Amino acid sequence: MRMGPPCEVCLDAEETIGHVLLRCPTAVQCWRLASALLPPMWESVEDMLRFLSESIRRPSVAETCSIVAYLAYHIWLARNDRLFEGGWPTPRAMMERALRQVAETSTMATSAPPGRTRDIWGTYTAVLASRFSYFSWVPPSPGYLKVNFDGGMAEDDASGGVVFVIKDHRGTFIAAGGRSTLGGSAVGAELQAAWEGVSFVRRVLGAIDSFSRMTVLQ
Repeated sequence: MRMGPPCEVCLDAEETIGHVLLRCPTAVQCWRLASALLPPMWESVEDMLRFLSESIRRPSVAETCSIVAYLAYHIWLARNDRLFEGGWPTPRAMMERALRQVAETSTMATSAPPGRTRDIWGTYTAVLASRFSYFSWVPPSPGYLKVNFDGGMAEDDASGGVVFVIKDHRGTFIAAGGRSTLGGSAVGAELQAAWEGVSFVRRVLGAIDSFSRMTVLQ
């Protein structure tokens, strides 16, 4: 008995996270196009996450980790595009978008002042977000900041994660953060992600306001 919806590409396979990211023919072709830059293919999403976890603090493979993370990200974005927008990006387009974001991340990591992008709550490293959106991003009004956030849970609902990215009305990157969570629901993770982002903005604006008052007093 089928336990979940079918894959939009394969039709005869259950659409699990592992299938979408690793076993669907579209995903397989994406990984194959980037294979010269990557280690051998993984058997499961858990294996891929283990590779990222073990390698992320090794400078020699930092770029490889970025390629893996962004390629998986764009494979999932393409799935959402097919499902909700009726789009059908090619594997090569997905791979090229991922590599462009890797290059942009590398540039921002070397040029952004330290401390602007980090995990606010723990020891995990936050990943720099792209300045560009390949679907849509509506800027806030001048003088305001926009907090984009997301949260989700693993298939077993035992763990999850929340992330946020903050930009101004020009699309200028301000900060990003994220952390792992334990238990809860997907809706709860989304709400927690929203709260973490808004709370960070309040702390930043509070700090700026306090600094301004100190400057006046001096």
